[in-house]
Amino acid sequence: MSIVVFWAAIALVLYAYVLYPLLVRVLSRKFGRLPDIGTQTPPLTVVIAAHNEATRIEARIRDILAQDYPPQHLRVIVVDDGSSDRTAAAAAIADPRVRVLRLEQNQGKAAALDAALAEIVDGLVVFADARQRFAPGALRSLTAPFSDPAVGAVSGELMIAGAGAAGADIGLYWRMETALREGEARLHWLHGVSGAIHAMRRELVPVLPAGLILDDMYLPLAAVRAGSRVWMAREAVAYDTPSASTGEEFRRKLRTLAGNWQLMARLPWLCNPFRNPVFLAWFSHKFLRLVVPWALIAALIASAVAGGTFYAVLFLLQLAGYCAAIAAILWPRATARIPLLKTAGTFVTLNLAALLSLPACLALDPRGLWKNH
Repeated sequence: MSIVVFWAAIALVLYAYVLYPLLVRVLSRKFGRLPDIGTQTPPLTVVIAAHNEATRIEARIRDILAQDYPPQHLRVIVVDDGSSDRTAAAAAIADPRVRVLRLEQNQGKAAALDAALAEIVDGLVVFADARQRFAPGALRSLTAPFSDPAVGAVSGELMIAGAGAAGADIGLYWRMETALREGEARLHWLHGVSGAIHAMRRELVPVLPAGLILDDMYLPLAAVRAGSRVWMAREAVAYDTPSASTGEEFRRKLRTLAGNWQLMARLPWLCNPFRNPVFLAWFSHKFLRLVVPWALIAALIASAVAGGTFYAVLFLLQLAGYCAAIAAILWPRATARIPLLKTAGTFVTLNLAALLSLPACLALDPRGLWKNH
């Protein structure tokens, strides 16, 4: 029985991280389709939900207004979500295209976005965060795919400043993840966007439920269920800064993975292959990522109790791999030149976050989770 458990667990991990990405790569090359890309510049409103961002909100707004986009078609709405500093005052720059709303109490990102959406009647809505900045031409690249009427939402690409324009230092794991998302977009399977830069047709944007963690999943899923396509415009770039610490990065990952459990509770149709238009992609890309850490634990235990030299060696190899990954996490500079060790550390970190994501979803206050996103 332990042998069956071992190989079933390994098969699940291999499917989630190897076979499914390969399937997407093959199918997207054969059957993938690009949307019609135009040069239109439709009216758009950039929405920023901010909490205690007085030190950087003005620069963020000016960064958006400096975009190469027709001024008459560009508006910015900043929602101060109950800040205890001067966020609202700092955001109120002397420009008629900027509007500042203030919530007296900190209600969370979903409530802040809903307040902004109530002020937007039509056009495109661009969602952005206070922390990042846009690359030149980001808004034009983000809106160009909307020339295709089938496109309901478009994601940009988040890059870490200092990683180089080609992203040479962002790691093997992230390059694989980006390629997977691009393939899913070509197959009409994409169902998640970058929270730092994405856009949606106003008529498709739903009211966000209070306490929602993953607005950057909830919104594109709404577009998908409405029959629209979600595209990934890699030329629409938002730059971010690296996390200040390993702990901060881990909390971001934990928040995202906890949000997936919350989505299943709030959108039960996700788990129904007859109602979810992108069930295969969601199940393979999102749900199985939550199950993989349990499969890894099962494989480790099963190989330990299976008996025989072969499984004893596999058990020791797993232990050695985890020890190497932990070394990469604890001593990143000392291990930076060892091939694939950084990727192993990222893999273990992600799966530890996935392991803790369900209790985190049950225990943590969603209002506070978005602030570190």
